[in-house]
Amino acid sequence: MTTAENPEVSRRIKWLVSILLCAHLLALVMPPLAFQTRGALGDSPSVQTLLSVVRHYAQFMYVDRGYAFFAPDPGPSHLIQAAITDASGNTVEKMIPSLDDQWPRLLYHRHFMLAEYLNEIYQPPNPPEEIARLDPVGAQLWAQSRARYEYVRQSVVDHLKHQNKGQRVVIRRVEHVLPGFIEMARDPIALNDPRLYRVLPDQALDPAQSNEAARRPPEAIPAPQALESLPAGTTPSSAAPPLNQGEVPPPIGNRVPPSADNEDKQGESNVASTSEVPS
Repeated sequence: MTTAENPEVSRRIKWLVSILLCAHLLALVMPPLAFQTRGALGDSPSVQTLLSVVRHYAQFMYVDRGYAFFAPDPGPSHLIQAAITDASGNTVEKMIPSLDDQWPRLLYHRHFMLAEYLNEIYQPPNPPEEIARLDPVGAQLWAQSRARYEYVRQSVVDHLKHQNKGQRVVIRRVEHVLPGFIEMARDPIALNDPRLYRVLPDQALDPAQSNEAARRPPEAIPAPQALESLPAGTTPSSAAPPLNQGEVPPPIGNRVPPSADNEDKQGESNVASTSEVPS
């Protein structure tokens, strides 16, 4: 093979290609680094300076992701608990997502993202009166965000009703928190311990405000099995494990069961704010 058939790349082109590759690698590394170095005092100035060099390119290539879901602190997961009641009053509870119902894994992941999305777009009903008075535009955006949440929530209920013809469907959001290192060192508990599950109530920020969601009981899903299994003279609240200050009690009926769901984010069982929709 002659030199003419295999021309040598010039030194200038090599330097140019190397610079472009380093810039692309920087665009891949800086967004996650900026996310992980963000603290209570704000962003890291040095990281933000480097990020500003490649920010527009990272946005254009859609590589400006934080990847907080994976490590080192994925945070709590959120699920949807559904109660499906037939005409005879028999209730079946389902968790979304659940490896028992969603398979293969890709289908499970889609349902997991649906539950996370419902929690992400949640907006409390009725903005505080101060916001409505001082910021009408903000109050309007608040109402629009609430309408979007209710629309998505209703679509979940409608889909479950379509799958279960003629049955009453109730859903709620649940948050599954992960114990911290100090908590685990002091009191090691299972990652699917009921104390780690918190019902997320659907209520206005101002307790004095009256709204339909606030008037509903915080746990409308019936729990006949749990109530029947309690000893005589024992109330559900007295039978529940002790809670930390400010902690919302876990669901009473058919507690979130330990299952294969714990593979992702250490047991993704979430029970969201109660949303009762009459059939």
